This record gives sequence, structure tokens and C-alpha cells, in this order.
Amino acid sequence: MKRLLFVVLFATLSFTSSIEARCYTAYVGGLDRYGDNFLAVREGPSTRYRQFTSLYNGNRVYVCDRSRSWRLVYFGSRCYLDYGRAVGRCSSGWVHGRYLR
Repeated sequence: MKRLLFVVLFATLSFTSSIEARCYTAYVGGLDRYGDNFLAVREGPSTRYRQFTSLYNGNRVYVCDRSRSWRLVYFGSRCYLDYGRAVGRCSSGWVHGRYLR
């Protein structure tokens, strides 16, 4: 019985820790001021997805997931981190990680 309880507890903790994303703060930077000068925020992790807004140099974002070179970010003036999770009034979308510092 103790062995079964240990296995169930271990499996539960392993599963829980693997699905909890820990977000971190980053800033948009390195945009070409003579080019577009904005970072496209997209509905998915590719240029094939629709752009629905833009971010600019110095904007703060919270990075919470990744897919290859793309990052899922949360942002907004009332968006903040609480124990590693983005909370509050946040917008979210995918951006290319090259422009995050």
C-alpha cells in the first residue's frame, strides 16, 4: 500500500511540475528603427499566423512558453507576474525570440 501511494504521489508531482509554466520578464529590444521598428504579435508561433498587434522597443513582456525560436508572451499595462505566472488584464500572443532581451 505504501509503495502504491508513493508511485501515485510521485506521478502526480511529476505531471504537475511539467505543466506549470514559469514565466519570466523580458523586454523588446534590437528592433531596426530604420525598418518596421515594431515586433509583430501573432496568433501562433509562425509568420503564417495572423498578426493582431505590435510591440515596440522597451515594452515589457512576460515569456511563458516557447516553440522553437518563438515565444508566447503576455503583456499589458495591468499585466504582472505572481509566483511565476502572468496574471491581471493581460493580452497574449507569439513573438520571435530574437527581439527579446
